[in-house]
Amino acid sequence: MKQDPFGDLNNWGLVLDIVDELADAGKLSECQPGLIRILKYKGNWRLREEVLKRVGGIQGPSPQLIYQVLSILDDDNSYYDVRILASDALTQMLKNVQDGFDGEINVSVRKITERLRATPHPSMFDNALKTLYLEINP
Repeated sequence: MKQDPFGDLNNWGLVLDIVDELADAGKLSECQPGLIRILKYKGNWRLREEVLKRVGGIQGPSPQLIYQVLSILDDDNSYYDVRILASDALTQMLKNVQDGFDGEINVSVRKITERLRATPHPSMFDNALKTLYLEINP
């Protein structure tokens, strides 16, 4: 299978269908480079949100995928709903990291979560940050 079978992201309906098919077949983990490309693409909020809803279920997520989701969480210019989805996805992804946390990933998530929690945010976002923080600091 191609690592990026998603094609033109402007054709978002087809891309959503491909994401659904791969998720249903349990093959999203084989397409992590393509998922990263979708998450970087700011041209369609629906694509980003749907991928964020799905990546938490990937067994053995790559560090690159984790860092891309973390960058969405850390982006103060992104809207809270997508940042909450990113936090939820990270919480699930960190549970699925094989052989435990990579030290660098753990430190990065901790730093960003602590920085974000140090400033006031809406309660829904703050609750998502608390859940993520508890995942890395049991």
